[in-house]
Amino acid sequence: MDMGTASPEGWRTGPTDLLAELYTRAQLANRELPSLVDGQKKYFYVSTEAIIDVLDLPADKADMLRDFAEKAVNLLDKAYQQTETKLQKLLTALESNNVKVELGPRAKKTLHITPEGEKWYVSAHFRETWLISLPIYRVSADAEFPDILNVSDQDLYYLQAGWRASDESCDQNKPRMGTTQPWQALAWAAVRYGYLRIYLSALNLNMTEPTFAWTITSKSWNQQWPKREGKKLAQKIAEQHPLGMLTWYLGDGEKHPEVLRFAIQNDEKYEPKHLAQQILQVAYQTNYGILLDLLDSEKWQILKKLQPTRDPVYATLLGHTFWLSYSARAQQLLARTVLKSLEEAQRLIQALLQQGVQAKTYTWYDPKTGKNYYVVQLNGTNIARAAQLYPELRPALKELAQKHNIQPKTPLLRRLLELAENPPLPTKNLIS
Repeated sequence: MDMGTASPEGWRTGPTDLLAELYTRAQLANRELPSLVDGQKKYFYVSTEAIIDVLDLPADKADMLRDFAEKAVNLLDKAYQQTETKLQKLLTALESNNVKVELGPRAKKTLHITPEGEKWYVSAHFRETWLISLPIYRVSADAEFPDILNVSDQDLYYLQAGWRASDESCDQNKPRMGTTQPWQALAWAAVRYGYLRIYLSALNLNMTEPTFAWTITSKSWNQQWPKREGKKLAQKIAEQHPLGMLTWYLGDGEKHPEVLRFAIQNDEKYEPKHLAQQILQVAYQTNYGILLDLLDSEKWQILKKLQPTRDPVYATLLGHTFWLSYSARAQQLLARTVLKSLEEAQRLIQALLQQGVQAKTYTWYDPKTGKNYYVVQLNGTNIARAAQLYPELRPALKELAQKHNIQPKTPLLRRLLELAENPPLPTKNLIS
């Protein structure tokens, strides 16, 4: 086995370990490939027929959508033939130690693993774990996707902005989408309808199950937000409307128990959970919500479940969104906000303390991401102090009292109800 120049400084694992892992993943892909292909073929057929039936598409659009599905299925058949042959050659080469491992010419941390006598290679890039892909060559087709949504130009604009804010890129001034999820390909094509160029570009050799890399370029649209800064511009537009937030979430959203969380490169964006209700309402006012139901999108299902469990009330304080909760049994009122860093939590606590409002913080661990988040919490007395200083809390207190039918059974509850109904008091009257 020729190990080539595969030992750049900073890698966390060596080439030998990589080849052992590659062999395991290739075996898995070889076993799972038939079911992967059959599953995606069935998905395209079933989903498109459901769209035609539920959205009651006219005959011309129905024929166009069926043709799109047929071409996607043909690509899967071609990809199956090519990847099956390559996987068998790769496994044979690994078993006999007849592979060459070398650095890619363009990326300093990407390895090329080439079976002896072959012109193709497997790409491997280490980013927390190995990302390994088997290339697929010359498996593409031109297809036309109909306008199945019939939404207004403004709604379409925000839907497109959300996809550009997340997974959509730009290819010679044309919108391009890369995904491993067939539902995402259809959800994106629905807002970039028209003439499309579809590629199956790679088979990803993952640790759990293989996936196909779909790449689609829309020829009927010019990219409204081109160049490097285009993604940031699209994000600013998307966050102005629930439909923009929806497609942004479908691309970059991540599951979180209390907030809408968006991954933005190495950063994250948080939005209050109640925004999910607005998104769902607006989505169902258009055909896009119905489409996502038909596509059986996992992220859409997660979003639909992201509802306040106790119907909390939200208020903004010092630029942070707090949710207010009330326990009738304990007659206890709490306000909480989630922050991504301890430093940010400490800054908020200090800013409140300077106004005589005391807050506590505790750490919440998210097992899905393996990260810690920091919850800043106010109790009832300090909520009252804050409400005297910040009138914007008053409507939230009133809404909470009405939703839970809070009765003035304690001095604190009486004070909170007074604040909910009355204008701010002078600072000298703050509760001590």
